[in-house]
Amino acid sequence: MGRKQSWDQAEVLASAMRLFRRRGYLGASVRDLEEATGLHPGSLYRAFKNKDELFSAALDVYNDKVVQARVQTHLRESDDAVAGIRSFFTSAFENGIDPDPGCLLTNTAVESFSVPQALPGVQRGLDLIEAGFTEALTRAGRAEAEVLAVQLLALYQGLLVLVRAGAPATKLHTITESAIASIDTDRKRKR
Repeated sequence: MGRKQSWDQAEVLASAMRLFRRRGYLGASVRDLEEATGLHPGSLYRAFKNKDELFSAALDVYNDKVVQARVQTHLRESDDAVAGIRSFFTSAFENGIDPDPGCLLTNTAVESFSVPQALPGVQRGLDLIEAGFTEALTRAGRAEAEVLAVQLLALYQGLLVLVRAGAPATKLHTITESAIASIDTDRKRKR
């Protein structure tokens, strides 16, 4: 009879998710994962079979905990849909003292040539964001909300790459305000 599991899977996945956000799939070694999670290789492999499965599980947690929460807070619950879109964008780079490790979806998409097994998880997360944009734009009275949501998703992903590259906040605010101006201008014109 095997030994009882003495660790919490949710904590292990949260630790792995944080490591993958900071270092990416390629940059996180099994040794790094051991240190981050506190598990020995045998426990990691018994629980997740390999690094790929651990990464996919961590990506699922990211979608369920981080992406869903951000979409809910900024795009679904905001009283003013346009202000919610603005805060969704700015929350990606106005993060206070601690440096942001970046978006696991964006970081993984950039690395996707080496992590093709993660593409379904990346697509799921991007779909969540796009659906949130569509819902917010519909509430804002925008025609062709689905088309504009795809454009906002592309702009947002580009903004996240710039955040990861260390672009200054002034540039990121300019990008955000340009997007918001196009939403507001068109909405006001149609009234």
